[in-house]
Amino acid sequence: MNSRPTRCTRLAILSRAGGALAFPRPDGGRRPHLRAALSALVLSGALAGCGSSPPVHYYTLQGPAAQAPAGAVAPASFLIEVQPVTISTQADQPQLMVRTGDGSVSALYSERWSSPLGDELRGALSDALKRELGALDVQVVKPGPGAAVWRVQTDVQRFELVSGSMAQLDATWRVRPVNTNGSGLLCRSVVTEPVSDSAVPSLIAAQQRAVVSLAGAMASAIRGQTPAGSASVQMMGCSALKD
Repeated sequence: MNSRPTRCTRLAILSRAGGALAFPRPDGGRRPHLRAALSALVLSGALAGCGSSPPVHYYTLQGPAAQAPAGAVAPASFLIEVQPVTISTQADQPQLMVRTGDGSVSALYSERWSSPLGDELRGALSDALKRELGALDVQVVKPGPGAAVWRVQTDVQRFELVSGSMAQLDATWRVRPVNTNGSGLLCRSVVTEPVSDSAVPSLIAAQQRAVVSLAGAMASAIRGQTPAGSASVQMMGCSALKD
């Protein structure tokens, strides 16, 4: 084993000992106080370089707003209430947790969510449902007494970012009418979006698409339709909610 101290370790030892760095003395050795000041300046700069770390990047699940044609979605006669999203502890971390090909999970401490992951999911689902349905969220507009509301609850069992492979969202969700006609549903969806490379932005974009696809299934249920699967959405079944 190589027991020689690293450059940064030697600098730290020298700093604690009050040592001076050896460099040419243009003053001919007549001004030791100037030499000491220059040495301290160079030493502090070298130590600052040792303590540098890679920059931190922040990501969100709320993708760029899609530009829908004017009048494509009529304003809804109801509001939506997207409740806080529950998520597994393993995935609910400030840093991105990325699964690799060998099955291990890596914490990317320089790649982080811009807010708690549950909040990111709630905000992204709310945005997607507002676009799909033309409805406002009660977090934006306070409902009046007896206002018609569709309540949305989401429990995420798996939130996967797999390097060079896919992003996956496995969720059980409920939509329930409040003060309006309609039938509540309890469903489970597994949404898988492929990625073509291992870049972090590609994984984030894929997970953004997965959230939009999940919101599409929820919107179908709110419209009274049976949520259908697609190339990215696998419906694992639905059942009617009791009043």
